[in-house]
Amino acid sequence: MKKYAAMLIMSCAVWLSGCGTASQSQPKPQQSGSAGISANNSESEQEINSDENTETQAPDGSEALQFSLPNLNSFTAQILGGGSFTEADLAGADITAVNIWSTTCGPCIREMPELAEYAKSLPENLRVMTWCLDAEVSPDGQQIQSFLNDCGFTGVTLTSGDGDMQTLLNQLMYTPTTVFIDCSGNLVCEPLVGAGDIKEKYTSCFNEGLKRLGKDTI
Repeated sequence: MKKYAAMLIMSCAVWLSGCGTASQSQPKPQQSGSAGISANNSESEQEINSDENTETQAPDGSEALQFSLPNLNSFTAQILGGGSFTEADLAGADITAVNIWSTTCGPCIREMPELAEYAKSLPENLRVMTWCLDAEVSPDGQQIQSFLNDCGFTGVTLTSGDGDMQTLLNQLMYTPTTVFIDCSGNLVCEPLVGAGDIKEKYTSCFNEGLKRLGKDTI
């Protein structure tokens, strides 16, 4: 009973800032505006099971932490526009933030311009990527790229993936959700669930991860 009560409280807390997502069927985006994507898209929730935690250790092995989503240590992902991205490519940054969104999630759409602006302000050892869950079922993939271009986002956007990415997708409950991972794909802080102040929340998570890695904060 206490478990169900806790889940209900969590659902209420993110209702205004996130959208539910089902891991087995990805939504078809609605078309509106020049990019075919509207901030007024559906914000309904759909809860899925996510009872497993991921354990990881600090770099010195001194403590074990539990996170609500799995690490991304082994995967191959497709990139919007062509190409692939694997765990080996994570070596390009100390910490990578992966913003998981869909074109039918209103909060995801509304925060993208702010996310794009923030990404450009980061030092070279930090970066932001996105993962669009419904990119491969969109009537026209160019609509998504046009939307990202209009927002000013110039980073990598993933469209699908196997291995640990599929495991993460199976446990995902809401969009937007952002995971912060080190160069090996290990989570360095608890994922961010729901939209909000990008600069404040992302900076806090980046700094938490940088401290764990023994790096200078921003």
